[in-house]
This record gives sequence, structure tokens and C-alpha cells, in this order.
Amino acid sequence: MRLSHKFKKLFNLDAVYSTKAMLLRLSYPLPAQPFIDAIDKEGFEKIRARYYDAKEKVNPKKYLNLDSWMRTNVKRVRDHRIRKAPPRLRILDIGSGSGYFLHILKCLGHDVLGMDIDHEPVFRETFALLKIPRVIFRIEPFQPLPDLGQKFDIVTAHMTCFNRRADDTHWGREEWEYFLKDLQTHLNPGGKIQFDLNPLRDGRHMDPALRDWFKSIGAKIDRRKVYLDQVV
Repeated sequence: MRLSHKFKKLFNLDAVYSTKAMLLRLSYPLPAQPFIDAIDKEGFEKIRARYYDAKEKVNPKKYLNLDSWMRTNVKRVRDHRIRKAPPRLRILDIGSGSGYFLHILKCLGHDVLGMDIDHEPVFRETFALLKIPRVIFRIEPFQPLPDLGQKFDIVTAHMTCFNRRADDTHWGREEWEYFLKDLQTHLNPGGKIQFDLNPLRDGRHMDPALRDWFKSIGAKIDRRKVYLDQVV
């Protein structure tokens, strides 16, 4: 990497926000073990015995490596700086997978709801074990979300897949603009949106035009993460 490029990265606003986010995470220690201990061990081991393969690195069964993925989700909670209630927050997690992120938030005293498609028996069973509510819904471009019966203080998504088109390219400004405007109708006043984007084929998480548009509506970007305090 050229020295000029290093300095450019060091002094751009993304790097400044990334550094600030890292320091805020360090100010919020949160051990994973209490959240592991809160899970029905016998029930979890039955699920693990049916599905887990230690060699599997891609299939959703990998999420049954509980210690590793609980630490990952604790880090996500710290990234979002969601602390123990009060205040009691309503939180929607899109593409909620195994439910560990929401399990941690539930243990911290918040009201939680998952949203996902229902293709993976592993996720169906872990959600049932954790006793977390889940809405089965596939997000499509230019289509509104269903009536969820409540509004939320925070909406999150991690390792997003819903923003992939049928040809495996990712949403552009038009799809995101529609989605975020619709999502705003599901937010309480002052609600926040916090996404962690999956990479494009070339390894980037968004193209420059989309990054510029996110910034134009007030988003803060920490590498692959997009934070919006409001939708414009």
C-alpha cells in the first residue's frame, strides 16, 4: 500500500468514525459467558447433536459453535452501544439467523423481534429454544414490510442478504431509498437504523456512489457498518 493512500485512509472521516466507535466499544465491557449460561444447555446440546459439524465453515450449522458466535454477537451489541435496560428498548433484527444477538438483548431487558425467511431448521430450533418471537418474511425490493404491530427504537441487520438482487448484484440507491423510507414508518421518534453489510463480489461492501448517498442522508459509516439516527 502506498504511503499516500495510508495517509488518505488515516485522515478521512470514515477512519475517524471507525476509531471513535472502537474507543466506545472499549468503554463498554460485556462478557459473553452470562449469556451462554442463560441458555437451556440440555436443549441446546440436543440441537447441536442433530446438526453440528465442526468442519463446516459456510453452512448455517456453523452457528452451533456457541462460544465463538456468542462472542461475535456480544461484540455486535457493544458496536451498537445497547446497554442494559432501562430504558427498555424495542429492537427489530432483520435476517436474525440463530437469534443469539436478540438473546443477549433480551437478557439485558429489552423487547426483541426477529425477522427472517424460514429455510433453515437450525435457526427455527434455536429461536424456539431461546423463546424469542420471529416474523417470517422475505424482503423484496420496492415492497413494504408487513404490519409488525409495534414500532421500534432500533432496527438492526448483520451480514445482510436481503439487499442482494436475483442476479447476485447488490441494491443501489433506488432500492435502499424505498426501503429506508418504508422502514421509517416502523420507527419510534428518534429511532435508529444500524446495518452491517455483506461484501460485494469485489470485496467492497458498497460502491462509492452508494456510500456517498448514505452520507448525504446523514449516515455514519464504520467500514462495512452503516448507522442512521434518522431517515431523511
